[in-house]
Amino acid sequence: MCSLPLQLLLAIFLLKISDCQEITFKNVTVAWWNDTDSKNEIKVATADNLKKIVPSGENVTVKVNGDVSVLYEQSIYDINNLNSLELSEVSLKEIKPGAFGKLPPLGYLDLSKNNLTEIKSGTFTNLNLSVMSLMFNSIRSLQAEAFKNVVVEELKLSANSLTEIPRGVFENVTLKSLYLNSNPIHTISPKALPTSLTDLDLFYNQLESIDPEVFDYPELTSLTLDHNQIKFLRPGDLKNLPQLEDLTLSYNKLTEIPDGVFSNTNIVFLKLNYNEISTIATKAFDHMPKLKWLNISKNNLTRWDNNWLAGSSKLFVFSVDYNQITEIPDEAFKNYHGVFRLDLQNNKISRISVKAFHNLGHIRLLDLANNEIESWNPDLVANVNIDEIDLSMNKFNAEKGSE
Repeated sequence: MCSLPLQLLLAIFLLKISDCQEITFKNVTVAWWNDTDSKNEIKVATADNLKKIVPSGENVTVKVNGDVSVLYEQSIYDINNLNSLELSEVSLKEIKPGAFGKLPPLGYLDLSKNNLTEIKSGTFTNLNLSVMSLMFNSIRSLQAEAFKNVVVEELKLSANSLTEIPRGVFENVTLKSLYLNSNPIHTISPKALPTSLTDLDLFYNQLESIDPEVFDYPELTSLTLDHNQIKFLRPGDLKNLPQLEDLTLSYNKLTEIPDGVFSNTNIVFLKLNYNEISTIATKAFDHMPKLKWLNISKNNLTRWDNNWLAGSSKLFVFSVDYNQITEIPDEAFKNYHGVFRLDLQNNKISRISVKAFHNLGHIRLLDLANNEIESWNPDLVANVNIDEIDLSMNKFNAEKGSE
């Protein structure tokens, strides 16, 4: 029977030993500090666990500099005085499930600006922290239960390569603010995100609609959807967002706003600017009792409807600038009496009805600059409480017609 040479046996033995001893930290610099001490720093040749590097005692914030390509199992484990951890820009490619464990509640976990492509099931199980940042990686996949039983105030997954959010990724997760902006996301599965969400940021993605089965978050107050591909809105799209106050739909592909989309909602700030809207139905903004800020500037509107905003009496700022409106009709502003600023600059307004400003309450600024008004009759606003009117850049003599 032939036996292997002694040197080869020794090499195999050493290889197996090295396989068992997976070293996370090699030739790195580890810095730490607490609320009172100045920064401490140490150069580390090899260590398999951060606990062997960080001194025990007072709570510390730790920052690792150097290359850490893989976080192996129990790399960040059983460090009861860890307050925050920064592992940003360390060329991290992979996190093994079980790398994090037995940690106290953390203030911040920064894993941004690395080379991660996947978050595996069980990677962040049972963590409790204020903020986790995975921004500026190359993450394409989030496996089911990747964040199982995590409690986190803010999760930042911005600037990655995610195309979809499948169901199960955030199983049993308690999460308030989720940042998914600057991904090419085109699909979010129903019930994929935690129902505990209050803030959801999805700008610069590829979503085409607001599906009420997907956007079913009873606690959500802020939804940012600018720079997507949303082409239409339907009555009922927002029915499962009863607490929504701030909705941003700027820079989409909307061409019309039908009746009833926003009616009976609690929206306070609504931004529809930078779309392609040419039609807004008469009752599109009816019965919005909390609406204070409405921005529909930089669209393709040609007509002003004097019946807009019935039952939406708290409007404070209304921006309709940079459209194609040509005329202000009778009682154009009859449904909002306390508006602070009304911006109609940079339209094509050439005619203003004699009764256009009737029933308009106290207004701080009425901006009609850069239109096509050929003459101005001061009697138009003789009985209206307006602090300031901007009529500059119109066709009549501005020095005689404006103050």
